[in-house]
Amino acid sequence: MKNYLFIFFLVSVSACDQEKKTENDLLTVTVEPVKKETVYLEDTYPASTIALQEVELRADVSGYVTNILFDDGQRVKKGQLLYEIDKSRYQAQMDQSHSNLRIAKANYDRVQRDVKRYEMLKEGNAIAGQVYDNALTDLNNAEQEMIAAQAAVDDAMTNLRYADIKAPFDGTIGFSAVRLGALVNPGQTLLNVVSADDPMGVDFYAAESDLYHFQGLVGNAEVLKDSVFTIALPGGVRYPFPGKIENIDRAVDRGTGTIMIRLAFPNPELTLKPGLSATLMVRTKSGESAITIPQKAKTERMGETYVFVVHEDTVKEQRIKMGRRIRDRVIVEEGLAEGQEVVTSGIQKVTEGERVQIKKESTE
Repeated sequence: MKNYLFIFFLVSVSACDQEKKTENDLLTVTVEPVKKETVYLEDTYPASTIALQEVELRADVSGYVTNILFDDGQRVKKGQLLYEIDKSRYQAQMDQSHSNLRIAKANYDRVQRDVKRYEMLKEGNAIAGQVYDNALTDLNNAEQEMIAAQAAVDDAMTNLRYADIKAPFDGTIGFSAVRLGALVNPGQTLLNVVSADDPMGVDFYAAESDLYHFQGLVGNAEVLKDSVFTIALPGGVRYPFPGKIENIDRAVDRGTGTIMIRLAFPNPELTLKPGLSATLMVRTKSGESAITIPQKAKTERMGETYVFVVHEDTVKEQRIKMGRRIRDRVIVEEGLAEGQEVVTSGIQKVTEGERVQIKKESTE
């Protein structure tokens, strides 16, 4: 009998020690209150970036590339010299055309003097009328020769000017498709591509049923202010600048029932590049009241979504029906009420019915 009493005493002491240890070593969890707030839902669309201005650089004259005056991929300014094509042939044509123009002008001046002299003789009947008429014809021919010579000069000047390839606008130039010494042909050889990069365009396709809504956003100053259009870049990085509608395509695609819409986004840091895949988020036009919790508060198991709700100092697992995600928060359609507190950290370690130490989530 004494042995049984001794064992009972040891068990009681052990239980008291365990209870004392549990009180001192409670798991610390961070909690945040369930909020009822006005939320603006977002529709998402696959999108891609595109340069609002883009030009292929091609030579208008033939010849060998004698100079490349930029680094691949660099920013260029409008009018900046990029390529030089051998000018020796076009300079020779220029010199010859100027010489022909001077000869034609001298011939025109000579014939013009003859006509004036013949006019004086004609008044005194000292010259045959046929001679005067021939002089007028020679004057007209000399004038036409001078016009043709001037046109040749203009053409030579154009060819000489086209031997210099310049940037058509401010933007970024790509990798050169030709190297020094390459032979280029007019209108055929692609030299490079220059694209404007600020602002940058973003294209997406909207359903024809949404066309009226998007048309109402064209030219609306509140679009930028309310960040109606935002994009997420590959990897989920949220782009910091909102966009606005640049233009809407002229017609709906009959096969898909969609219409292309082009947005414009500021690109001061040149983060956006043409051809980049993105996810476009479009905020709904009006807010609605909803129960929300932090995204990090939920867990999923067997296709169900749960949160840990704290009552006094004990946690309870609660199944919820989750709605749409709003950035770092998620809408709860069923299962929670405003004012309850949910665990946001320590979720992996906490168990149903466990007592915990509570740390409030910082709102700063």
